[in-house]
Amino acid sequence: MYKKSIVKKQFLLYMVTISICVLLLGTMLSVVYTKHYMNETKQELISQGEKVSQAIQKAYITGNLNNLAYEVQALEGYMGAGVLLVNREGVIVMASPSMDRRLLGKVLAYDELVQGVLDGKIVSLETGAAPVFDSSMLIVGYPMSQGYLSGIFMCRSMPEIQVSLHEMYRAGGFSFFIAFLLTTLVSLLTSHKMTEPLMEMNRAAKQIAGGNFEKRVEITSDDELGQLADSFNHMAESLENIEKSRRAFIANVSHDLRSPLTSMQGFLTAMLDGTIPPEKQERYLKIVLEESQRLSRLAEGIVELSRAQESKIVLEESVFDLNAIIRENCEILEPQMREKGIHTEISFATEQTNVVADKDKISRVVHNLMTNAVKFSKQDGVIEVETTLSADNKILVSIKDYGIGISEKDQKCVFDRFYKVDATRNRDKTGMGLGLSIVREFLQAHGETITVKSKEGEGSEFLFSLKLEKNK
Repeated sequence: MYKKSIVKKQFLLYMVTISICVLLLGTMLSVVYTKHYMNETKQELISQGEKVSQAIQKAYITGNLNNLAYEVQALEGYMGAGVLLVNREGVIVMASPSMDRRLLGKVLAYDELVQGVLDGKIVSLETGAAPVFDSSMLIVGYPMSQGYLSGIFMCRSMPEIQVSLHEMYRAGGFSFFIAFLLTTLVSLLTSHKMTEPLMEMNRAAKQIAGGNFEKRVEITSDDELGQLADSFNHMAESLENIEKSRRAFIANVSHDLRSPLTSMQGFLTAMLDGTIPPEKQERYLKIVLEESQRLSRLAEGIVELSRAQESKIVLEESVFDLNAIIRENCEILEPQMREKGIHTEISFATEQTNVVADKDKISRVVHNLMTNAVKFSKQDGVIEVETTLSADNKILVSIKDYGIGISEKDQKCVFDRFYKVDATRNRDKTGMGLGLSIVREFLQAHGETITVKSKEGEGSEFLFSLKLEKNK
Protein backbone atom coordinates (compact mmCIF):
# COMPACT_ATOMS: atom_id res chain seq x y z
CA MET A 1 0.00 0.00 0.00
CA TYR A 2 1.44 3.35 -1.08
CA LYS A 3 1.74 5.96 1.59
CA LYS A 4 2.71 9.55 1.02
CA SER A 5 5.79 10.53 2.94
CA ILE A 6 5.86 13.71 4.98
CA VAL A 7 8.35 15.14 2.46
CA LYS A 8 5.81 14.75 -0.34
CA LYS A 9 3.01 16.13 1.77
CA GLN A 10 5.11 19.12 2.78
CA PHE A 11 6.23 19.67 -0.83
CA LEU A 12 2.66 19.44 -2.18
CA LEU A 13 1.51 21.88 0.48
CA TYR A 14 4.23 24.32 -0.58
CA MET A 15 3.35 23.87 -4.27
CA VAL A 16 -0.36 24.43 -3.75
CA THR A 17 0.34 27.52 -1.64
CA ILE A 18 2.85 28.91 -4.12
CA SER A 19 0.56 28.18 -7.11
CA ILE A 20 -2.37 29.96 -5.50
CA CYS A 21 -0.17 32.92 -4.59
CA VAL A 22 1.28 33.08 -8.12
CA LEU A 23 -2.18 32.96 -9.72
CA LEU A 24 -3.57 35.61 -7.41
CA LEU A 25 -0.50 37.81 -7.76
CA GLY A 26 -0.41 37.37 -11.56
CA THR A 27 -4.09 38.23 -11.89
CA MET A 28 -3.79 41.26 -9.64
CA LEU A 29 -0.66 42.51 -11.41
CA SER A 30 -2.17 42.04 -14.87
CA VAL A 31 -5.28 43.99 -13.88
CA VAL A 32 -3.28 46.74 -12.19
CA TYR A 33 -0.72 46.98 -14.97
CA THR A 34 -3.39 47.00 -17.71
CA LYS A 35 -5.22 49.80 -15.95
CA HIS A 36 -1.95 51.66 -15.42
CA TYR A 37 -0.88 51.19 -19.04
CA MET A 38 -4.23 52.44 -20.36
CA ASN A 39 -4.04 55.50 -18.10
CA GLU A 40 -0.49 56.18 -19.28
CA THR A 41 -1.60 55.83 -22.89
CA LYS A 42 -4.46 58.26 -22.31
CA GLN A 43 -2.07 60.74 -20.71
CA GLU A 44 0.26 60.45 -23.70
CA LEU A 45 -2.64 61.07 -26.09
CA ILE A 46 -3.74 64.09 -24.06
CA SER A 47 -0.17 65.39 -24.18
CA GLN A 48 -0.14 64.79 -27.93
CA GLY A 49 -3.47 66.66 -28.29
CA GLU A 50 -2.03 69.59 -26.36
CA LYS A 51 0.98 69.71 -28.70
CA VAL A 52 -1.27 69.61 -31.78
CA SER A 53 -3.39 72.36 -30.26
CA GLN A 54 -0.30 74.50 -29.73
CA ALA A 55 0.80 73.88 -33.33
CA ILE A 56 -2.61 74.89 -34.68
CA GLN A 57 -2.70 78.03 -32.56
CA LYS A 58 0.79 78.93 -33.81
CA ALA A 59 -0.28 78.39 -37.42
CA TYR A 60 -3.30 80.65 -36.98
CA ILE A 61 -1.21 83.35 -35.32
CA THR A 62 1.47 83.29 -38.02
CA GLY A 63 -1.07 82.75 -40.76
CA ASN A 64 1.04 79.90 -42.11
CA LEU A 65 -1.60 77.15 -42.28
CA ASN A 66 0.27 75.31 -45.02
CA ASN A 67 2.74 73.86 -42.52
CA LEU A 68 -0.06 72.55 -40.27
CA ALA A 69 -0.31 69.21 -42.05
CA TYR A 70 3.45 68.77 -41.83
CA GLU A 71 3.50 69.49 -38.09
CA VAL A 72 0.59 67.10 -37.50
CA GLN A 73 2.47 64.41 -39.43
CA ALA A 74 5.62 65.06 -37.39
CA LEU A 75 3.71 64.82 -34.10
CA GLU A 76 2.04 61.62 -35.26
CA GLY A 77 5.40 60.04 -35.97
CA TYR A 78 6.75 61.15 -32.62
CA MET A 79 3.72 60.16 -30.50
CA GLY A 80 2.65 57.08 -32.48
CA ALA A 81 -1.05 57.98 -32.66
CA GLY A 82 -3.40 59.22 -35.41
CA VAL A 83 -4.85 62.73 -35.32
CA LEU A 84 -8.32 63.89 -36.40
CA LEU A 85 -9.44 67.52 -36.49
CA VAL A 86 -13.21 68.00 -36.17
CA ASN A 87 -15.28 71.15 -36.75
CA ARG A 88 -18.17 72.32 -34.63
CA GLU A 89 -20.63 70.09 -36.56
CA GLY A 90 -18.60 66.99 -35.76
CA VAL A 91 -17.28 66.63 -39.33
CA ILE A 92 -13.71 65.41 -39.78
CA VAL A 93 -11.83 68.15 -41.64
CA MET A 94 -8.25 66.91 -41.32
CA ALA A 95 -6.60 63.53 -40.72
CA SER A 96 -2.98 62.57 -40.14
CA PRO A 97 -1.28 60.30 -42.71
CA SER A 98 -1.83 57.12 -40.68
CA MET A 99 -5.60 57.64 -40.63
CA ASP A 100 -7.84 56.53 -43.48
CA ARG A 101 -8.29 59.42 -45.98
CA ARG A 102 -11.86 58.27 -46.54
CA LEU A 103 -12.69 59.63 -43.08
CA LEU A 104 -12.43 63.21 -44.36
CA GLY A 105 -15.84 64.81 -44.59
CA LYS A 106 -17.49 62.16 -42.48
CA VAL A 107 -19.20 62.85 -39.22
CA LEU A 108 -17.46 61.46 -36.13
CA ALA A 109 -20.38 59.37 -34.92
CA TYR A 110 -19.59 59.48 -31.23
CA ASP A 111 -21.86 62.13 -29.76
CA GLU A 112 -20.38 61.87 -26.24
CA LEU A 113 -16.92 62.67 -27.59
CA VAL A 114 -18.04 65.57 -29.79
CA GLN A 115 -20.29 67.05 -27.14
CA GLY A 116 -17.57 66.66 -24.50
CA VAL A 117 -14.99 68.68 -26.42
CA LEU A 118 -17.65 71.27 -27.34
CA ASP A 119 -18.19 71.67 -23.57
CA GLY A 120 -14.46 72.23 -23.16
CA LYS A 121 -13.70 68.86 -21.54
CA ILE A 122 -11.02 66.26 -22.21
CA VAL A 123 -12.86 63.01 -22.92
CA SER A 124 -11.84 59.45 -23.83
CA LEU A 125 -13.62 56.41 -25.27
CA GLU A 126 -12.77 52.86 -26.30
CA THR A 127 -14.72 52.22 -29.49
CA GLY A 128 -15.66 49.13 -31.43
CA ALA A 129 -14.81 48.40 -35.09
CA ALA A 130 -17.88 50.26 -36.35
CA PRO A 131 -19.34 52.60 -37.49
CA VAL A 132 -16.32 54.83 -38.23
CA PHE A 133 -13.15 52.78 -37.91
CA ASP A 134 -12.15 49.38 -39.25
CA SER A 135 -10.84 48.30 -35.84
CA SER A 136 -11.46 49.25 -32.24
CA MET A 137 -9.81 52.47 -31.13
CA LEU A 138 -8.84 54.35 -28.01
CA ILE A 139 -9.89 57.96 -28.74
CA VAL A 140 -9.02 60.95 -26.57
CA GLY A 141 -10.77 64.23 -27.37
CA TYR A 142 -8.98 67.50 -26.61
CA PRO A 143 -11.04 70.72 -26.82
CA MET A 144 -9.91 73.28 -29.43
CA SER A 145 -11.58 76.65 -29.99
CA GLN A 146 -9.58 78.01 -32.86
CA GLY A 147 -11.33 79.15 -35.99
CA TYR A 148 -13.90 76.66 -37.16
CA LEU A 149 -12.37 73.72 -35.22
CA SER A 150 -14.08 72.27 -32.13
CA GLY A 151 -11.65 69.60 -31.05
CA ILE A 152 -8.64 67.42 -31.68
CA PHE A 153 -9.12 63.65 -31.43
CA MET A 154 -6.09 61.46 -30.82
CA CYS A 155 -6.61 57.89 -31.95
CA ARG A 156 -4.66 54.76 -31.13
CA SER A 157 -5.52 51.28 -32.31
CA MET A 158 -6.65 48.95 -29.53
CA PRO A 159 -5.05 45.90 -31.24
CA GLU A 160 -1.70 47.71 -31.11
CA ILE A 161 -2.24 48.42 -27.42
CA GLN A 162 -3.18 44.75 -26.88
CA VAL A 163 0.01 43.69 -28.64
CA SER A 164 2.04 45.82 -26.22
CA LEU A 165 0.12 44.38 -23.28
CA HIS A 166 0.62 40.82 -24.54
CA GLU A 167 4.35 41.44 -24.80
CA MET A 168 4.28 42.58 -21.21
CA TYR A 169 2.20 39.54 -20.21
CA ARG A 170 4.67 37.21 -21.91
CA ALA A 171 7.62 38.84 -20.17
CA GLY A 172 5.80 38.75 -16.85
CA GLY A 173 4.69 35.16 -17.41
CA PHE A 174 8.23 34.09 -18.20
CA SER A 175 9.47 35.84 -15.06
CA PHE A 176 6.76 34.12 -12.98
CA PHE A 177 7.69 30.78 -14.56
CA ILE A 178 11.37 31.20 -13.64
CA ALA A 179 10.37 32.31 -10.14
CA PHE A 180 8.04 29.31 -9.87
CA LEU A 181 10.83 26.92 -10.86
CA LEU A 182 13.17 28.49 -8.31
CA THR A 183 10.57 28.37 -5.54
CA THR A 184 9.81 24.76 -6.48
CA LEU A 185 13.47 23.87 -6.10
CA VAL A 186 13.75 25.80 -2.83
CA SER A 187 10.53 24.17 -1.54
CA LEU A 188 11.84 20.70 -2.38
CA LEU A 189 15.16 21.38 -0.64
CA THR A 190 13.38 22.98 2.33
CA SER A 191 10.98 20.05 2.64
CA HIS A 192 13.88 17.61 2.70
CA LYS A 193 15.82 19.76 5.18
CA MET A 194 12.84 20.17 7.51
CA THR A 195 11.81 16.51 7.41
CA GLU A 196 15.27 14.93 7.49
CA PRO A 197 15.51 15.24 11.32
CA LEU A 198 12.10 13.56 11.61
CA MET A 199 13.19 10.77 9.29
CA GLU A 200 16.41 10.38 11.25
CA MET A 201 14.41 10.19 14.49
CA ASN A 202 12.15 7.60 12.86
CA ARG A 203 15.17 5.48 11.93
CA ALA A 204 16.65 5.94 15.39
CA ALA A 205 13.31 4.99 17.01
CA LYS A 206 13.30 1.73 15.03
CA GLN A 207 16.82 0.95 16.23
CA ILE A 208 15.86 1.74 19.81
CA ALA A 209 12.78 -0.47 19.46
CA GLY A 210 15.18 -3.20 18.30
CA GLY A 211 17.22 -2.86 21.49
CA ASN A 212 19.95 -0.40 20.46
CA PHE A 213 19.49 2.14 23.25
CA GLU A 214 22.77 3.88 22.47
CA LYS A 215 21.41 5.42 19.24
CA ARG A 216 21.20 9.23 19.22
CA VAL A 217 20.14 11.84 16.65
CA GLU A 218 22.26 14.82 15.68
CA ILE A 219 20.96 18.24 16.77
CA THR A 220 21.57 20.80 14.00
CA SER A 221 19.28 23.69 15.00
CA ASP A 222 17.76 25.51 17.96
CA ASP A 223 14.19 25.60 16.61
CA GLU A 224 11.28 23.28 17.42
CA LEU A 225 12.87 20.41 15.47
CA GLY A 226 16.08 20.88 17.40
CA GLN A 227 14.13 20.83 20.66
CA LEU A 228 12.32 17.68 19.52
CA ALA A 229 15.65 16.04 18.67
CA ASP A 230 17.00 17.03 22.10
CA SER A 231 13.90 15.56 23.79
CA PHE A 232 14.32 12.41 21.70
CA ASN A 233 17.92 12.05 22.85
CA HIS A 234 16.83 12.56 26.46
CA MET A 235 14.22 9.85 25.97
CA ALA A 236 16.80 7.51 24.45
CA GLU A 237 19.17 8.21 27.35
CA SER A 238 16.39 7.52 29.86
CA LEU A 239 15.55 4.25 28.10
CA GLU A 240 19.23 3.33 28.12
CA ASN A 241 19.43 4.04 31.85
CA ILE A 242 16.25 2.04 32.45
CA GLU A 243 17.71 -0.86 30.48
CA LYS A 244 20.92 -0.66 32.50
CA SER A 245 18.88 -0.56 35.72
CA ARG A 246 16.88 -3.56 34.53
CA ARG A 247 20.02 -5.54 33.83
CA ALA A 248 21.55 -4.45 37.13
CA PHE A 249 18.30 -5.37 38.88
CA ILE A 250 18.35 -8.87 37.40
CA ALA A 251 22.04 -9.28 38.22
CA ASN A 252 21.62 -8.05 41.80
CA VAL A 253 18.50 -10.14 42.42
CA SER A 254 20.25 -13.19 40.98
CA HIS A 255 23.25 -12.52 43.21
CA ASP A 256 21.16 -11.92 46.34
CA LEU A 257 19.10 -15.05 45.67
CA ARG A 258 21.95 -17.30 44.62
CA SER A 259 24.21 -16.59 47.60
CA PRO A 260 21.82 -17.71 50.38
CA LEU A 261 20.40 -20.54 48.29
CA THR A 262 23.88 -21.87 47.56
CA SER A 263 24.76 -21.62 51.25
CA MET A 264 21.55 -23.35 52.35
CA GLN A 265 21.91 -26.06 49.72
CA GLY A 266 25.51 -26.74 50.73
CA PHE A 267 24.76 -26.99 54.46
CA LEU A 268 21.68 -29.18 53.96
CA THR A 269 23.56 -31.49 51.57
CA ALA A 270 26.44 -31.76 54.04
CA MET A 271 24.03 -32.68 56.85
CA LEU A 272 22.26 -35.29 54.73
CA ASP A 273 25.42 -37.01 53.53
CA GLY A 274 26.95 -37.00 57.04
CA THR A 275 29.73 -34.51 56.31
CA ILE A 276 28.43 -32.39 59.20
CA PRO A 277 28.09 -34.52 62.34
CA PRO A 278 24.79 -34.43 64.28
CA GLU A 279 26.31 -32.54 67.24
CA LYS A 280 27.15 -29.57 64.89
CA GLN A 281 23.93 -29.58 62.85
CA GLU A 282 22.12 -27.18 65.17
CA ARG A 283 24.67 -24.47 64.46
CA TYR A 284 24.34 -24.86 60.70
CA LEU A 285 20.55 -25.10 60.88
CA LYS A 286 20.58 -21.67 62.54
CA ILE A 287 22.64 -20.40 59.59
CA VAL A 288 20.11 -21.93 57.17
CA LEU A 289 17.29 -20.28 59.14
CA GLU A 290 19.05 -16.89 58.96
CA GLU A 291 19.53 -17.29 55.21
CA SER A 292 15.87 -18.23 54.74
CA GLN A 293 14.86 -15.18 56.77
CA ARG A 294 17.11 -13.07 54.55
CA LEU A 295 15.34 -14.45 51.49
CA SER A 296 12.01 -13.68 53.09
CA ARG A 297 13.07 -10.09 53.78
CA LEU A 298 14.29 -9.80 50.19
CA ALA A 299 10.95 -10.98 48.80
CA GLU A 300 9.01 -8.65 51.11
CA GLY A 301 11.25 -5.73 50.13
CA ILE A 302 10.75 -6.38 46.41
CA VAL A 303 6.97 -6.59 46.81
CA GLU A 304 6.89 -3.47 48.97
CA LEU A 305 9.06 -1.51 46.53
CA SER A 306 7.00 -2.69 43.56
CA ARG A 307 3.81 -1.48 45.19
CA ALA A 308 5.47 1.84 46.02
CA GLN A 309 6.66 2.37 42.43
CA GLU A 310 3.21 1.52 41.08
CA SER A 311 1.73 4.28 43.28
CA LYS A 312 -0.26 1.73 45.29
CA ILE A 313 0.94 2.98 48.65
CA VAL A 314 -2.02 3.62 50.91
CA LEU A 315 -1.22 6.21 53.57
CA GLU A 316 -2.93 6.06 56.95
CA GLU A 317 -2.13 9.57 58.08
CA SER A 318 -2.42 10.60 61.69
CA VAL A 319 -0.90 13.14 64.07
CA PHE A 320 1.99 11.79 66.14
CA ASP A 321 5.15 12.96 67.91
CA LEU A 322 8.15 12.62 65.60
CA ASN A 323 10.54 12.96 68.53
CA ALA A 324 9.10 9.80 70.09
CA ILE A 325 9.60 7.86 66.82
CA ILE A 326 13.28 8.89 66.74
CA ARG A 327 13.80 7.88 70.39
CA GLU A 328 12.13 4.49 69.84
CA ASN A 329 14.37 3.68 66.88
CA CYS A 330 17.46 4.70 68.83
CA GLU A 331 16.44 2.25 71.55
CA ILE A 332 15.81 -0.52 68.98
CA LEU A 333 19.28 -0.05 67.47
CA GLU A 334 21.01 0.30 70.85
CA PRO A 335 22.49 -3.27 70.81
CA GLN A 336 24.15 -2.71 67.40
CA MET A 337 25.44 0.71 68.48
CA ARG A 338 26.79 -0.68 71.77
CA GLU A 339 28.59 -3.43 69.84
CA LYS A 340 30.48 -0.84 67.73
CA GLY A 341 30.86 1.66 70.56
CA ILE A 342 28.68 4.22 68.76
CA HIS A 343 26.79 6.89 70.66
CA THR A 344 24.11 9.27 69.40
CA GLU A 345 23.70 13.03 69.76
CA ILE A 346 20.07 14.10 69.40
CA SER A 347 18.87 17.68 69.05
CA PHE A 348 15.15 18.46 68.72
CA ALA A 349 13.79 21.79 67.47
CA THR A 350 10.91 21.60 69.96
CA GLU A 351 10.15 19.45 72.99
CA GLN A 352 7.29 17.80 71.10
CA THR A 353 7.09 17.79 67.30
CA ASN A 354 3.65 16.76 66.03
CA VAL A 355 3.60 15.86 62.34
CA VAL A 356 0.87 14.67 59.97
CA ALA A 357 1.97 11.45 58.22
CA ASP A 358 1.71 7.67 58.17
CA LYS A 359 3.31 6.73 61.50
CA ASP A 360 4.42 3.20 60.55
CA LYS A 361 6.00 4.29 57.26
CA ILE A 362 7.83 7.24 58.80
CA SER A 363 9.11 4.94 61.53
CA ARG A 364 10.40 2.67 58.75
CA VAL A 365 12.10 5.65 57.11
CA VAL A 366 13.86 6.65 60.36
CA HIS A 367 14.79 3.03 61.08
CA ASN A 368 16.33 2.44 57.63
CA LEU A 369 18.34 5.66 57.73
CA MET A 370 19.63 5.04 61.26
CA THR A 371 20.43 1.40 60.42
CA ASN A 372 22.59 2.59 57.49
CA ALA A 373 24.24 5.18 59.74
CA VAL A 374 25.15 2.48 62.28
CA LYS A 375 26.26 0.04 59.58
CA PHE A 376 28.68 2.43 57.89
CA SER A 377 29.93 4.33 60.95
CA LYS A 378 33.44 3.73 62.18
CA GLN A 379 34.19 2.01 65.48
CA ASP A 380 33.46 4.32 68.44
CA GLY A 381 31.80 6.77 66.07
CA VAL A 382 29.02 9.33 66.50
CA ILE A 383 25.59 9.60 64.87
CA GLU A 384 23.90 13.00 64.97
CA VAL A 385 20.10 13.27 64.71
CA GLU A 386 18.73 16.80 64.45
CA THR A 387 15.36 18.37 63.67
CA THR A 388 14.92 21.98 62.58
CA LEU A 389 11.92 24.10 61.60
CA SER A 390 11.60 25.48 58.07
CA ALA A 391 9.83 28.63 56.90
CA ASP A 392 7.10 26.67 55.04
CA ASN A 393 5.65 24.99 58.18
CA LYS A 394 7.71 21.83 57.87
CA ILE A 395 10.16 19.96 60.06
CA LEU A 396 13.54 18.97 58.60
CA VAL A 397 15.10 15.75 59.90
CA SER A 398 18.86 15.22 59.57
CA ILE A 399 20.61 11.89 60.27
CA LYS A 400 24.37 12.22 60.00
CA ASP A 401 27.23 9.78 60.51
CA TYR A 402 31.01 10.15 60.28
CA GLY A 403 31.70 6.88 58.52
CA ILE A 404 33.16 5.89 55.17
CA GLY A 405 31.02 8.32 53.14
CA ILE A 406 29.69 8.05 49.57
CA SER A 407 31.40 9.21 46.37
CA GLU A 408 29.76 11.83 44.12
CA LYS A 409 29.19 9.18 41.45
CA ASP A 410 27.45 6.83 43.88
CA GLN A 411 25.31 9.62 45.37
CA LYS A 412 23.40 9.83 42.08
CA CYS A 413 22.38 6.18 42.33
CA VAL A 414 22.20 5.61 46.07
CA PHE A 415 18.38 5.67 46.06
CA ASP A 416 18.08 3.20 43.16
CA ARG A 417 16.78 -0.24 44.00
CA PHE A 418 19.39 -2.96 44.59
CA TYR A 419 22.17 -0.40 44.33
CA LYS A 420 25.13 -1.01 46.61
CA VAL A 421 28.29 1.05 46.80
CA ASP A 422 31.04 -1.17 45.46
CA ALA A 423 33.44 -0.24 48.25
CA THR A 424 31.00 -1.52 50.87
CA ARG A 425 29.54 -4.53 49.06
CA ASN A 426 31.86 -7.00 50.67
CA ARG A 427 31.40 -5.66 54.20
CA ASP A 428 27.61 -5.38 53.78
CA LYS A 429 26.64 -9.04 53.66
CA THR A 430 23.08 -8.62 54.92
CA GLY A 431 22.04 -5.55 52.90
CA MET A 432 19.77 -5.96 49.89
CA GLY A 433 20.05 -2.49 48.36
CA LEU A 434 16.37 -1.77 48.92
CA GLY A 435 16.38 0.26 52.12
CA LEU A 436 17.01 3.70 50.63
CA SER A 437 14.73 2.98 47.65
CA ILE A 438 11.87 2.22 50.03
CA VAL A 439 12.70 5.36 52.06
CA ARG A 440 12.45 7.54 48.95
CA GLU A 441 9.19 5.93 47.78
CA PHE A 442 7.58 6.35 51.23
CA LEU A 443 8.56 10.02 51.39
CA GLN A 444 7.42 10.68 47.81
CA ALA A 445 4.06 9.14 48.69
CA HIS A 446 3.84 11.81 51.40
CA GLY A 447 4.77 14.50 48.86
CA GLU A 448 8.16 15.01 50.52
CA THR A 449 11.76 14.67 49.35
CA ILE A 450 15.04 13.30 50.67
CA THR A 451 18.56 14.43 49.84
CA VAL A 452 22.04 13.18 50.64
CA LYS A 453 25.23 15.10 51.36
CA SER A 454 28.40 13.08 51.65
CA LYS A 455 32.14 13.05 51.18
CA GLU A 456 34.28 9.97 51.01
CA GLY A 457 36.01 9.25 54.31
CA GLU A 458 34.09 11.94 56.19
CA GLY A 459 30.58 10.50 56.50
CA SER A 460 27.08 11.06 55.09
CA GLU A 461 24.05 13.16 55.96
CA PHE A 462 20.48 12.31 54.88
CA LEU A 463 17.91 15.09 55.12
CA PHE A 464 14.13 14.75 54.66
CA SER A 465 11.08 16.87 55.45
CA LEU A 466 7.60 16.30 56.95
CA LYS A 467 4.50 18.43 57.36
CA LEU A 468 3.86 19.83 60.80
CA GLU A 469 0.45 19.70 62.42
CA LYS A 470 -1.42 22.92 61.75
CA ASN A 471 -2.10 25.02 64.79
CA LYS A 472 -5.78 25.10 65.64
